[in-house]
Amino acid sequence: MARDAMRTGLGLLGAVLLAGCAGEASSSSDGTEPLGCAATAAEGLEVAATDGAGQSGYSLGYAPHAVTGCLLVYVHPDGSLRARDLARGGKEETVAAAAEAPRRPTAFGGVVAWEAVEAGRRVVRVRAEGATRTVTGAFDHAAEPRAAGDAVAFTGWLSADEAGDTDVFLYEPGQPSAVVVASGPGQQRFPDVSAAHVAFADFAEDVDGRFDEDATDAADVVVMERATGRTTRRARPGKQAFPLLGAEGRVVYLEWGPLHPEPKFSAYTLLVGGVSDAGEADVAVVDIETASPYVRPTARGAWIEWVQWRSGMPAALYRQPADLGAGATVVTGMEGNELHAPVAGEGMTLVAARAADGAMVIRAAER
Repeated sequence: MARDAMRTGLGLLGAVLLAGCAGEASSSSDGTEPLGCAATAAEGLEVAATDGAGQSGYSLGYAPHAVTGCLLVYVHPDGSLRARDLARGGKEETVAAAAEAPRRPTAFGGVVAWEAVEAGRRVVRVRAEGATRTVTGAFDHAAEPRAAGDAVAFTGWLSADEAGDTDVFLYEPGQPSAVVVASGPGQQRFPDVSAAHVAFADFAEDVDGRFDEDATDAADVVVMERATGRTTRRARPGKQAFPLLGAEGRVVYLEWGPLHPEPKFSAYTLLVGGVSDAGEADVAVVDIETASPYVRPTARGAWIEWVQWRSGMPAALYRQPADLGAGATVVTGMEGNELHAPVAGEGMTLVAARAADGAMVIRAAER
């Protein structure tokens, strides 16, 4: 079938994913090949100001937007999930209607995923290979998806109880259902996935075995090799969570230390280590403060990035090589009174910034 005919059948989202997989309008993960679009193509676009789980902001730091190559996926202020082709005049289509309550989109390579609600239950929806489906598996409901080019990792609740046992599942497009890749006593949550690894936070050591934002929450970060199932637990005192696998050969995660009350979601330490290492040599890179909780860092390719937003001061986006070969620098033009939800793609990094009228709009910077 000719490529143009394939694009017609797949729609805009499928066509852009097809182009990205074929190397068109995309870049390599290290940024050595130019994108077919500029970061300015995303600048100023209004996004949802909340993810629907809280009164305001983005609960747990999950962003309302994602970008892979020149495909931007975002939650519109009207509640729908939309895909925009940044390389071809900003054409866009609706991926999920507002009635589905879509939120927390994630995208990489040829895969897009998001949370939605079906029959009153949270589910993970995946768009890949020209089709969209709700992921099924041995769980009651599901959330917190993260996409790699060939898979989606997410948290599955084993019962309807939000405080109940959870496991980490992996879904590979083309398979009939998701499979468990991390289980155990208590909750395993907040996964990330790459072509070679899955990482997650394990709350088995916590007093009540679950993440409930109380004064005693405790967890370790665990990294699993997808090919072998071998796991490495980065056992450290205190609370570690929200691992990131986007930086080449690295795992990036957050630590709140052993002091109480915890967790301090607006004051944490950023740690970086070799993804295949045991964890003893993981480096504390920077202490981060944010005036709003749950403004998590991001990582992709050669860089890690985070928002520093000390009380009474405007926020700024910082960038540092993932190999820690140089110090952090402020990303020029990415300063503001409020910055939320940094998300890195292969060629650009996006944040949600508070506009003068109170709306949340995308600010974008080249990587």
